[in-house]
Amino acid sequence: MKKIIVLITISFFAMVSMAQETILRGKVSDKETGETLPFVNVYWVDKSGGTTTDIDGLFKLASSDKLDSLIIEYIGYKKVTMVIPHGTDYIDIVMESDVLLLEGVVIEHDSPRYTLDCATTMSRCESKRASGEGYYGGAPASYGDMPSNEIASGQLTAGEVNDFSKWELWTDIASGELSGYQKQWGMAPEHRFSVQVTNKNDYPIQDASVALIDETGNTIWAGRTDNTGKVELWSGMFSDQKSKSLKIVVNYMGGTYNLKKVNEFSNGINFIEIPVECSAEKVIDIAFMIDATGSMGDEIRYLQSEITNVIQRVKDSLPDHKIRLASVFYRDLGDSYVVIKKDFTEDIVEAVKYLQSQSAGGGGDYPEGVDTALAVSVNELSWSAEASSRLLFMVLDAPPHEGKENLELIEKTIPVASEKGIRIVPLACSGVNKSTEYLLRSMALATNGTYVFLTDHSGIGNPHIEPTTDEYEVELLNDALVRIITTFSRSMSCTDPLVLPQDSVNNDTSFVMMNPPKDSIPQDSLVTDSMRSDTLLADTLSPIKPEISWKYYPNPTVGQLTVEIMNLPLGEKKGQLFLTDITGKLLRRFEVKDDEKILMDISEFPTGTYYLTFFYGEESKLSAPVILVH
Repeated sequence: MKKIIVLITISFFAMVSMAQETILRGKVSDKETGETLPFVNVYWVDKSGGTTTDIDGLFKLASSDKLDSLIIEYIGYKKVTMVIPHGTDYIDIVMESDVLLLEGVVIEHDSPRYTLDCATTMSRCESKRASGEGYYGGAPASYGDMPSNEIASGQLTAGEVNDFSKWELWTDIASGELSGYQKQWGMAPEHRFSVQVTNKNDYPIQDASVALIDETGNTIWAGRTDNTGKVELWSGMFSDQKSKSLKIVVNYMGGTYNLKKVNEFSNGINFIEIPVECSAEKVIDIAFMIDATGSMGDEIRYLQSEITNVIQRVKDSLPDHKIRLASVFYRDLGDSYVVIKKDFTEDIVEAVKYLQSQSAGGGGDYPEGVDTALAVSVNELSWSAEASSRLLFMVLDAPPHEGKENLELIEKTIPVASEKGIRIVPLACSGVNKSTEYLLRSMALATNGTYVFLTDHSGIGNPHIEPTTDEYEVELLNDALVRIITTFSRSMSCTDPLVLPQDSVNNDTSFVMMNPPKDSIPQDSLVTDSMRSDTLLADTLSPIKPEISWKYYPNPTVGQLTVEIMNLPLGEKKGQLFLTDITGKLLRRFEVKDDEKILMDISEFPTGTYYLTFFYGEESKLSAPVILVH
């Protein structure tokens, strides 16, 4: 028996020994900095086997029986070919950067190209590949010279939580589930003052400077009106101090206008009419602030492709606007760099080349140099003095460090962003936790932005946390970003008459709301444009009981609006009717218990497009546009 055990033991160790002899292990690092490089492609010349390095730059690969030449490729680095002597079990590989950076500008770059069979991640990719859409970002012929990393766009999926549209929910969760993070970050978007600025003809005034002033003349908070003429101001954002006597001051085209009676949002919107002509800016500043540490390696190449596609589509959607693009990449102290940047330029091809040239690396601990990158993005980029929108997309998967200096820098930077009219739109990637979610949503609220997050529906990257909210829609990331940019940037004409969207031109408009079972909706419908229509018409789906119908009239309206809700099941929960502006900000809210006729006067709002949305139960929703004309 002992002999058998001995033989088995010898055989086992012999097998282990043979297995060890067939495995090549190694480490890949940066020649200049010594940093290990994650997600580097390592493969044999004959492509008999390959792998990528892990987060620590380490890899293991089955030895090749035929060839002994190893290829090492990484975006932004020179390709390495190594002859591996037979029997080698460990190698150190050093890669040399192929990107020459001078003050954040790419002088020369010859990046390797990769292809991806996106059919393994989303069914839509097959049709995109067949049609040519997705490659080079799905660009039209006029963008044929746009750089590409040859990863098809339209793969990452995302959701959005606009806390302005669900203000009561935000206040509940901010004081409940997320309340512990308020003290952690020293940031509390609670005391909100919403301001609407119009001219004498009831057109919204955009890009006006607006400040909340206390009794001593100090500015509590400042911002700029958006493309709907609104701005959000805050009291006690970074402290518990609250002023008893406040006023609002508007500065526009050399004139100063005061509003001495000020309401917090719970008591209504602050309306200010100023004696100026209507004007519409046509400049859009878009900056991307991107975490380029190693933990972003699972998604950064996809994100670069999506962003390229987004910029191209925005140019097509807003051809009369001038688009300027900037990008900021950051890592952390001790890495090869903390922050590098390329300032705003109208040369979109040049800007995209810089964006595509960057790669993930460095990092190591969880927090990163977010505060420094934010300060650089807000203070060192040349944001336009006048613009229809200024958007800063923060693409990240980790929070800033929580040292005193880090938090003080954030406290100084956020008010400056608001004062400059820079909307912060976080894009939360895999790795973001609840603490970081609270911080990012607070930053978005403080600067009139919205919160965007990647979801697991694409199957790309590491797991993503669900946001703390009641519900959200899943859509393709590039579709979501295009929608957000155009919604925040499209300026209403001061001379052309308003036109109702197609299918909404009747003065007495009726719709029927279906309540389909959740599993009756195809999964693909969650991420396609077909389900993002603002109006759900009766012929969209086969009716499933109960059918809840409504009417709203007149449309267009000069102010008086009637909404009739019909066929609500008796004894069921209350419905919610919301009036929002085109950016999703909540303006009015009504509870609907039974069949009911709701009368509302919206004449105090400026000329423009608004949306009625009725929620009933977990699945039922109706939404339709209303035009207000003075």
